Amino acid sequence: MKPTEPQRPHLMSLGLNKLGLIGIKAPILAAIIVLLITAAAVTGLTRLKVDDSLSELFRTNTPEFHTYEEIDRRFPSSEYDVLVVVEGKNLLTHDGLKAFASAAADLQLADGVNGIVSMLSARGKPDPTGYAPPIVPDELPEGPAFDQIMDALKSNDIVKGKFLSEDGQLALIVLSLNRDEVAEKSAKTVIGDIEKTAKEDLEPAGLSVKLAGAPVMQLEIRNAVERDQIVYNGLGLLFGAAIAALFFRRVSLMLVAALPPVIAVCWSLGLLGWFNFKLNLFLNVMTPLILVMGFADSMQMVSAIRIRLREGDTKLQAVTFAVNVVGPACVLAHGATLLAFLALLLSESGLIRTFGEAGAMAVCISFVAVIVVLPILGLLFIRNEKTLARDHAPADGMMDALGTFVGAIVDRVIKHSVLYTLLGVGLFIYFASLHLQLEPRYRLADQVPDREQALAATGRIDSKLTGANPFHVMIQWKNGASLYDPGTLKVIEETHLALEKAAGLGNVWSLESLRRWLRENGDDNVETVKKYVNLLPDHLVRRFIAKEQDAVLVTGRLPDVDASQILPLVHKVDEALDPVRKAYPAYEISVTGLPAIAARNSHRMITQLDESIPICVLIAAVLLAIAFRSFFVGVISLLPGLFPVVTTGAMLWFLGGGLEFSSVVALIVVFGLGVDALIHFLNRLRLEEKPGVAPEVAIRNARVLVGPAIILTTIVLAFGLGVTIFSELPSLRLFGLVCGVTLLASLVADLVFLPATILVYRRYISGHDV
Repeated sequence: MKPTEPQRPHLMSLGLNKLGLIGIKAPILAAIIVLLITAAAVTGLTRLKVDDSLSELFRTNTPEFHTYEEIDRRFPSSEYDVLVVVEGKNLLTHDGLKAFASAAADLQLADGVNGIVSMLSARGKPDPTGYAPPIVPDELPEGPAFDQIMDALKSNDIVKGKFLSEDGQLALIVLSLNRDEVAEKSAKTVIGDIEKTAKEDLEPAGLSVKLAGAPVMQLEIRNAVERDQIVYNGLGLLFGAAIAALFFRRVSLMLVAALPPVIAVCWSLGLLGWFNFKLNLFLNVMTPLILVMGFADSMQMVSAIRIRLREGDTKLQAVTFAVNVVGPACVLAHGATLLAFLALLLSESGLIRTFGEAGAMAVCISFVAVIVVLPILGLLFIRNEKTLARDHAPADGMMDALGTFVGAIVDRVIKHSVLYTLLGVGLFIYFASLHLQLEPRYRLADQVPDREQALAATGRIDSKLTGANPFHVMIQWKNGASLYDPGTLKVIEETHLALEKAAGLGNVWSLESLRRWLRENGDDNVETVKKYVNLLPDHLVRRFIAKEQDAVLVTGRLPDVDASQILPLVHKVDEALDPVRKAYPAYEISVTGLPAIAARNSHRMITQLDESIPICVLIAAVLLAIAFRSFFVGVISLLPGLFPVVTTGAMLWFLGGGLEFSSVVALIVVFGLGVDALIHFLNRLRLEEKPGVAPEVAIRNARVLVGPAIILTTIVLAFGLGVTIFSELPSLRLFGLVCGVTLLASLVADLVFLPATILVYRRYISGHDV
């Protein structure tokens, strides 16, 4: 490269890159300010908490979600049960049942437990006084009497298929938790004590214990998020620093490249803490995202500084050059990523909108860390810059090797530019056709750690009972009718039947369950029903009757399957309930519960997010056309912008997958990061193209100058986001896979298809400059 750079019109960066010149006028003072801001950010870090909600993903301002929230408020036990799965071949032996009864009694007394329901809750036929004795007495008999009890237990309609499997080897204990006590003692303590108590009573009898239910899943999500933060921070930082040290061969340059992203992480997470954001399934990837966003541009800045130092510039001249020449591209690159995050604000999901807000703030902070803090660090850390000049060190090892590698690729592309252009367009059309065939998918299991006990326990319930996920129908009325009014009881009965027959759900519970039990025992009198409701424990009554007695719940359970399989079920139940709604217009009947909410909303939300990607690419193309003052730049950016997206979509199609929340969010975010390389190349090409320079020469010079840094940043980006494959959360592992494939496809598009397309345009369509 020549000692003096060619002068070309500046990119339209609104002068934001000039912020980098502020700190270099007084670097020590600026460094002190940076340290003070970092100290304040560290304080904010201590305020960060974890949001383990399973429903936040579907939080929308819709009647359906408000109904779901109403259930959570009026029927607090309905979505907050701990399910204890007890399994073993000797479960229904004398010793096994004795151990089970002992565990049930101890769990009833455990801290944070409001009440307990199990197969031991089953009652026999009421005597003349109305007392219904338990099927399993406190003192277990021996011999034939015990066998009679087992027969009665296994044939009981309340027990079989609901609390006891058909083979008699799996039993379910449902614990209702006191939310206030859980909040006071912590879920970790309460659930840990429940697990310890159950295992101490049951394992000596040869029975295994696993816990499931929303509180257990939430705890496992929280633990996974906290562990993932350590992994992401450690591996992402270690790998980025190692790459910088390996290729720059100077500790000073490594620190200048690696510290700004680290500072950006600290500032961003600290700001999230001060603004009371909570880490969740998506915010959990904020750390690697901030690292790679900052590292992508810091590597370009430091690469430019290193090149100028090798040409003999002083460190002040080199830093100033990087701010003036590379800085505008950093502005555009962060602007494109900011656009990707802002696109998430269009989602109906509260959780995804929160991720978009946090990401937008993080992008701005990352930009400040790169454009303002990096020049300060360059002036403070770089020493003996003359030793980097070519006359002192003619060879520069790995960076020169990367440049040679990039040059070889570009030479081949230039030689066969038409072929590679047609190949790029052909692959794009093929991959796009596969991407368009992807169907939205959502399963609760993908949001929960799959190496812990909750999903294992849920799988056992799904396979041996009727499922672990509650499916609710809420009935409300405001006409002043009594709970025991004939019309009210009829509506409950018809709704109960709809869940059993139309939906085919098992384990359906409501006030109708009690009426059926009394009817089978010869007494269906309303006064008797009322009497038994008053005799039942409050925690059990609140599962299906609101405290004000103007709303009831009919609940079934179903296995954890994809939302696409649940949606037809929701429609089927709604259709079966339409005649009831018409016959009893005073009663509001709503199908709800997390599976129903997920089924209704996930398809629409994922489709909307997927459709926003080409819109983002188009807007980014317009932005680049304006910034470079070239319509051609806007058009040429479409292929490298969309190619990585459709390539990853094709990969998902070949793997038999679909579009999930994590994969489509990854595509949106990585699109913004991938555009970074495109912008830096076009920025360099703008400087290299001038009258008298052949287009292939300009393209080769631009590619060789920015290509090595682009390859390094892509490797760092792919690994920094790829560390999510170590997550215990399936959704985040998919996020990492999608990010890695998308970034590698972006590298191919930038190194191969983009130069080929530009050269074809220059040779055969236009001879004008960018």
